[in-house]
Amino acid sequence: MGAAAVAALAFAASPASAADVTASPSGARGWGSFDYNSTTSAYSIHMEVQDTKADGHHVRVRVQSLDALHDVSSYAWRYNYNGYGATLGWNTSLTDSNGIAGLRIQVCTFEGDTPLSCDTSSWDNNPYF
Repeated sequence: MGAAAVAALAFAASPASAADVTASPSGARGWGSFDYNSTTSAYSIHMEVQDTKADGHHVRVRVQSLDALHDVSSYAWRYNYNGYGATLGWNTSLTDSNGIAGLRIQVCTFEGDTPLSCDTSSWDNNPYF
């Protein structure tokens, strides 16, 4: 992983919105949208995750980036412990001196810290890259 930094995290609970990418493992559904302003910066990252199964498991979403060498970096998980039907959303930004060729989301259903079911979205390509 390069010199990456995640900054400006803000929490917002909001309903599902139009998304650039989606991921849907068993028991969860996630959305993500990204705005880039250079080859090394995404200034507006929005992600949401919904718990879609009344099974007692919580769900998580995180951003993954692809750099110029095609290395994948994974960033902090965002947790939704609010139960079946609940959707939570987050906004953040990201810079990586190794470049951001694209971004995607990873969505998982967890039991404690053990992932049970995971899915990743397609890559959203950075138009500046």
